[in-house]
Amino acid sequence: MNWVLIGLAVILLFILLLFLKIKIKIDVLHTEDNNHIKITIKALYGLISYTYNVPFINFDKDSASLEIETKQNIGNNKNKPLLSKDKQKITPNEIINNVKKAKQFLEKVIHLHVIVKKFMRHISVHKLEWKSLVGLGDAAHTGIVVGTIWALKGGIIGIVSKYMKLMSTPNVMVTPYFQENLLQTRFECMISFRIGYAIVAALSVVKYWRNTKGGSQLVRTSNSRLNDNSYGKLEAND
Repeated sequence: MNWVLIGLAVILLFILLLFLKIKIKIDVLHTEDNNHIKITIKALYGLISYTYNVPFINFDKDSASLEIETKQNIGNNKNKPLLSKDKQKITPNEIINNVKKAKQFLEKVIHLHVIVKKFMRHISVHKLEWKSLVGLGDAAHTGIVVGTIWALKGGIIGIVSKYMKLMSTPNVMVTPYFQENLLQTRFECMISFRIGYAIVAALSVVKYWRNTKGGSQLVRTSNSRLNDNSYGKLEAND
């Protein structure tokens, strides 16, 4: 009887896990003296929370490699936290090898784009704010760049609205600075989805990966496919 109760409890917890909603906030800031990319994941109304700071990437001219710098808090003083810096270099050969591995993965997983599209339909976008300040010191050049950025942002917003559920109106802005060399951008996005949909998508990827195990992609007919059922300077948030 005890094993039956334990089994029922496990099944109930698994079902609850499938319906658990995950919220992800992406915060990107680029200014002259402040750059960061933060990804915050929350669940159970904030009881579970995790923040990941994406490492900074710089180009080292001397060694012709990418230099990744990570920062970690190592003190309990909230007013003046101590930072620990760790640097790691990635050579061009490592970059090429990683690109080849990613290409092989995409080639082996059949209909990966269909799986991604089906998963994206279950993603709700609660907030999308993208503000940029652009200046090249020349009015004509600044106007061209501003127009290009508007077109780029418009295309991305169009893709998001097509494949995801927009729960609020996007706040998009491009402010030109005609007499100043300036490039700043602030991007904030908050999305949510139920973990069950992510599990289904992951299982679909694993399924098609196994079908192509060994590097030989399965040959399918053309009909064999999945069903497609604020002006001014930008500042960082605290």
